[in-house]
Amino acid sequence: MTEQMDATQDRLAQRDDPTRDKIKAAAQRLFSTHGLDGVSVRDIVKAAGAKNGASLHYYFGSKEGLITELVLDGARRSEEGRRRALDLLEGAGGPRRVADIVRLLVEVETGKHSEPQAGVPTAAQGSAPAGLGHMRFIVALQISHRQLMRTVLDGQQNTAYLKCLAYLRRLMPDLPPDVVNQRLIFMYIILTTSLAAREAAFENDPTGGKLWSSPHALENLIASITGALEGPFPA
Repeated sequence: MTEQMDATQDRLAQRDDPTRDKIKAAAQRLFSTHGLDGVSVRDIVKAAGAKNGASLHYYFGSKEGLITELVLDGARRSEEGRRRALDLLEGAGGPRRVADIVRLLVEVETGKHSEPQAGVPTAAQGSAPAGLGHMRFIVALQISHRQLMRTVLDGQQNTAYLKCLAYLRRLMPDLPPDVVNQRLIFMYIILTTSLAAREAAFENDPTGGKLWSSPHALENLIASITGALEGPFPA
């Protein structure tokens, strides 16, 4: 019993260790710009400023263990945001339109439904991507390590997302099931790649640059995705 308690305390101490968080932040930043295969354990440890070269293996076991934790962290963050947003939407009698769900998905990933951040004015909440590097990290996984991402999640942390898809299926026009499935996949690709581009723009320029600094940018993205879902099918 004492050994189990000691092991639990060790794990909790690891999670509260700032070095651990620095390694995760550095890894996500590097993965988002260089891809998963273009970054070594040494690169991550150096970028994190860790003094011990074996620190990544100490905290995560391996590079793949670190990637696994980053995937799960992002999935939990997104899922919690979608769950809160769905509760609000359903509490208001929605969703009534495809655009309601598309807006929810876009706003969750851009921080619009995040918990208020201490010391940050309310007007600035969600003005820049939450978890900088996350969307590009996800896109990199989708491109070169799709199976790894599917294996890590394996039905976890996506209950609210699946509920969003169920709403979309009901609200979309009457189309053949295979066409609906294709459009939902296209929606995911458009959403993640567009927000990855937005994320990169904010990293290069705090204003988001010409495209993303526009007050209509996200509204246009929502309208574009909604149009793709609702558009007529060429028989």
